[in-house]
Amino acid sequence: MVDVRRVIAAKAEATYGTDSIPTLADDAIVTRNYSIVPLEVDQLQRNLDNRAYGATKGKPTNKRMRSSYEVELAGSGTAGTAPPWMKLLAACGMAAPTLVATTSATQKFAAAGAVAGSLSEYSWVGDQQRKMIGARGTYSLDFTAGQLPFANLQFTGLVPVANPRVVAAPTGADFTDWQEPLEVNNGNTILMLDGFAAVTRSLTIDAGVSVNLRNLIGARYVRRGNHSASGRLMIEAPSSATKDYLASLENGALIPITLTHGTVAGNILELSATKVQVTNITESSEDDILMFNMDLLFTTDGGADDLVITAK
Repeated sequence: MVDVRRVIAAKAEATYGTDSIPTLADDAIVTRNYSIVPLEVDQLQRNLDNRAYGATKGKPTNKRMRSSYEVELAGSGTAGTAPPWMKLLAACGMAAPTLVATTSATQKFAAAGAVAGSLSEYSWVGDQQRKMIGARGTYSLDFTAGQLPFANLQFTGLVPVANPRVVAAPTGADFTDWQEPLEVNNGNTILMLDGFAAVTRSLTIDAGVSVNLRNLIGARYVRRGNHSASGRLMIEAPSSATKDYLASLENGALIPITLTHGTVAGNILELSATKVQVTNITESSEDDILMFNMDLLFTTDGGADDLVITAK
């Protein structure tokens, strides 16, 4: 019998696919809804002529691992120091954060052709330890009123050759780098869309990073490809005399968006983009108030950054 207790540690790799040996003392991750596929394979079908009806044995190939989990979003506690979840985003299409001492940590998508980040992840489910290397993935962000903000992460990685699965109890986990998040609400959060302070129910952003296992002669790795960041925004519909978002949809205008969450240095998060396109608007009712449900596309038109995440 295996008791279900989940603990993980993850650490950036200096060289892709070389185990960075994360430890619970230095690299523990505060997760929720952690899930792992400890081994996933495809089957090569031989399709041999058989003297009898029925299936014939396949050959397992493309062995890999997958994990998914959520992490709460908060600052590091010190302005100018990156919060620990930024290293996870750096394996999900983002560049490493740029630090300005005592001021901010800023993260953007990595440029095309840049070396993509990767992680080694050790996980314990009960006393079953699993190791994954060369992990890359994608993520989404969720800021919903009345809830705690979080990121959802999904990773695909390689199975190490030596001891990928062992029996070992987790000990010495240190979570002090992880700060408590703030509730998304009127006192902590403001969203500006095209210069207008929208009364907001929720903003979710999907990074849309393409991740695929490449298994070729001479190379085997998880490929981080292109990305297409999109969003879903739910707001109280403003009077069209005050702000006409239907006109923005109609003319395809590119407009700025900024969400600022937190008020005290060390625990302020900002999501921003300068050229967002509204691609769809549907209406709904909440407490007899007209709501706009808006689909957003985060573009790089004119060389703009499609999404900038800042902790300050």
